[in-house]
Amino acid sequence: TLGTGGVSLFALQFAKLSGARVIATSSSDEKLARALDLGALEGINYKNTPEWGRFVRELTDGVGVDHVVEVGGAGTLGQSLRAVRMGGRISLIGVLSGGGQVDPTPILMKNMCVQGIFVGSRAMFEAMNEAIAQHRMRPVVDRVFRFGELPDALRHMERGAHFGKIALAVS
Repeated sequence: TLGTGGVSLFALQFAKLSGARVIATSSSDEKLARALDLGALEGINYKNTPEWGRFVRELTDGVGVDHVVEVGGAGTLGQSLRAVRMGGRISLIGVLSGGGQVDPTPILMKNMCVQGIFVGSRAMFEAMNEAIAQHRMRPVVDRVFRFGELPDALRHMERGAHFGKIALAVS
């Protein structure tokens, strides 16, 4: 999982429910410690280890990971391509980082699947909610702002200081 925002932490939680071993990335050692507390097996600070894709391969004895939840986009996709195993999958669910050029050669050479995800079906939504209820899973919410504090919430998000979701309360 890339980062420690709401989508990435939700992915970590679902992966743990499925019995997966999770490697998480973040720019903050403090946030990585919290991700380890949530069940990640390893944490990589991508500021200290810019070639984190290669490090992921080292952690997996040269094999690579089965699945990358890619929230960065063009700025991180190259490292995700390095991290994934032969025949693995990258689920592109965000485009938070700009820049970067992507060489599509590894997609062909590793016979991997890169899938864009925007929204799922109603059946997927219902299955997700059933799993959440069954396992009593709780989303990680960093902070709740009142609706009138929307500008403050956006500034908080822009700073990247949050761990998990930022929520707005209408009442």
